[in-house]
Amino acid sequence: MTGYEIIRSYTLYLNTRQANTGNSDNCTFLFSTPIILTNANNRFLVSTPMVELPYSFSQVNSTNYNLPYSYTDTNGAGHSFNSTTMNIPEGNYNINALQTQLIVSLLADILIYVPTSTLSASNFVFSYNAQTGSTTMTMTGLAYTVSITLTFSLSYVLGIMNGFPQTNQTFGTAITIVSPNKVMVNPITSVYIRSDSLKFQNNYEAIVPAPGGGSSYQNSDVVCKVPVTTLPNSIIYYRNDQKSMISNKFIPDLNLYVSDNLSSTYTLDMQGVNYGICIQFDEIQLKPNNAYKDTITAPVLSPPQALLQQRDHLLEELLAQREKLEKEIEEQKKLNQQEVKQVQEKQAELKSPAI
Repeated sequence: MTGYEIIRSYTLYLNTRQANTGNSDNCTFLFSTPIILTNANNRFLVSTPMVELPYSFSQVNSTNYNLPYSYTDTNGAGHSFNSTTMNIPEGNYNINALQTQLIVSLLADILIYVPTSTLSASNFVFSYNAQTGSTTMTMTGLAYTVSITLTFSLSYVLGIMNGFPQTNQTFGTAITIVSPNKVMVNPITSVYIRSDSLKFQNNYEAIVPAPGGGSSYQNSDVVCKVPVTTLPNSIIYYRNDQKSMISNKFIPDLNLYVSDNLSSTYTLDMQGVNYGICIQFDEIQLKPNNAYKDTITAPVLSPPQALLQQRDHLLEELLAQREKLEKEIEEQKKLNQQEVKQVQEKQAELKSPAI
């Protein structure tokens, strides 16, 4: 942003453990001395020069751990049901651990609806191809037919973690499915630190998936976006010089809360671990623009042809006079040289002895 002068800066070094209310997920700091514009016509710019964010959150969390499914088999009289209670425990997984947990969660949930089920982990054949980055799901070793449909249309995150788009997928004893996409077991690629205390003027964001489906482009309260560039249980160090304009003229407190890049619920569980952040408020004076300062001058008319001819004639006369003067100067130089030579010859005769 250009066209302004910084009048005063306020730098706040905050740690969520020192917040007056809330926790590391959502907290509020109360300022003993409010931050106030010295001139009501000025504005505040907010920036986050430094963030120290622990990677304490889980990729599978309370907003995305549920995976509905439907089940059908031909064992005995046959069984068929739809379940919305199958969950993947919260945590961070690699693809092999995620596939193992998916089998365990399916078996446990199927037993709720079919207590006499004889299914075991050996009947599920889930594999990962490291070369292609895709997964395969099928079933084997059963004397009867089993069909399971995973409702990824209602579980966007678990779908992309397993390499499937947001469409339902069916596998079973006679059905093998291969994920069309590469797996991404770490879909939370950034953390947003937000504030509902600040009134941003020109911040917008696209929420995908939006509430109710589709996409949404709306005003944003994002203070900064922190890319996740480390491994779980480490610290993400982030520097940022981007400044955003806010319309607040009086800041008595500051609320901060966190979300990820996947959920539209604006909640991210930091597992009780606090983080540090440096926030800077710059009071700026906007420089005046150029409105109404443009001037329109009278058009310059080209000179008449007669004046141009007169100019050319004068130039020719000046050049002729210059040439004449140069010749006269040259002739005078020659005369001067001759006179000097004659004087030197006479001096030489006078000095020579008489014979």
